[in-house]
Amino acid sequence: MSRMVSVRTDELAGPALNWVINAIEGDQQPVAGQMDLFAPPDAEQLIEKYGVWVDVGHRHPWLADATNDPFNRVTGETRPIAVFRAVVFAKRGGAVKVPAELVQR
Repeated sequence: MSRMVSVRTDELAGPALNWVINAIEGDQQPVAGQMDLFAPPDAEQLIEKYGVWVDVGHRHPWLADATNDPFNRVTGETRPIAVFRAVVFAKRGGAVKVPAELVQR
């Protein structure tokens, strides 16, 4: 088993973000070396499934929220990243544990 590290939800990106979304969606948890075997989730499906509000931001490229609380909006460099982070925040909170080798530095 790989070492798990805590990452703030608003800092999740790349393989670590996809790993958490796959865990939320109930897909089989890939190990770090198998991440390329799993397709990234579809943001549009998550928007519909979780009722995610997403819009262009003023200070940040994108803002999203899946909690119906404007104080819980999360940011993203792209629309899908903002949507994925909003779902993670709504389901897992402000920080999550992910395999250390998936965290991009």
